[in-house]
Amino acid sequence: MTPGPAVLCAVPAERAALVRVRGLGVVHAGGVGPGPAGRAARELLARGPSALIAAGFCGALDPDLRIAELIAAREVIDAATGERFQADPGLLSAAPGLRAVLSSTPSLVRSPDVRAGLPGAAVDMESAAVARAAAEAGVPFLALRSVTDRTHHRMPDISRAVAPNGTIQMWPLARSAARRPTELGRLLRLAATSARAARSLRRGLQIMVDRL
Repeated sequence: MTPGPAVLCAVPAERAALVRVRGLGVVHAGGVGPGPAGRAARELLARGPSALIAAGFCGALDPDLRIAELIAAREVIDAATGERFQADPGLLSAAPGLRAVLSSTPSLVRSPDVRAGLPGAAVDMESAAVARAAAEAGVPFLALRSVTDRTHHRMPDISRAVAPNGTIQMWPLARSAARRPTELGRLLRLAATSARAARSLRRGLQIMVDRL
């Protein structure tokens, strides 16, 4: 049995920020994308947490969103299937941040043009899979996300750096950046905005846990 809420994020950079939050049952980095996220969610749910929180980074779909702004998703939409998952009211009321709709896509949304066709205020890749697993287990769920890139930003291509288990391999990223200077600039920008987003996410999650 895992006391308290369990938190599932995608990458070690997110987990490194969130393990410092007091009062959590467990914080686990399950990997990038819906497949790894769904598997990790089911493993965490088997431990019997009181709630499951999908926490991490997201990209803006709303041009008014700023870097490090918090999104407490009142609804998560699976962009691949159209399924909609509602946040647990108690978790949502305790969470800081903008109450908004979050789109969850099967692959990384890199370009402003693709963003423009998605519903909601922000986008990620894992929340729908986590929400589905929580719904199947009857466990309260919330997605809490922090913005790392705005609507006009183009994301670096990390597709070749994601291993089958969902972890990010740094060497392919470094090789890609060395061959394409524009990719290096995007990676450096993402590193800087991710650091800001991680601090905001940690503060927001601590506020939420303290209110529960």
